[in-house]
Amino acid sequence: MCGSRRVRSERRLTELSFEEAQRELESIVDRLERGDAGVDDLTKLWERGEELYRLCAGKLEAVQGRIEELGKNESGEPLAE
Repeated sequence: MCGSRRVRSERRLTELSFEEAQRELESIVDRLERGDAGVDDLTKLWERGEELYRLCAGKLEAVQGRIEELGKNESGEPLAE
């Protein structure tokens, strides 16, 4: 198998932006859906995909929490619409 088709797990998750993690996750999903991954790579791809999914979900939850906080007044009540 050629090196460019290998799982790109050498880059640490903490170094990835949301957009980079999402792109890599989409690439893994596409590859798994096409069925062009060898048996040896299937587990590695799946594990990397799970890591990327958790990273993306965590980043989205953090942003959602921040947005909710910004939508409250000083007493913690939602701002009037």
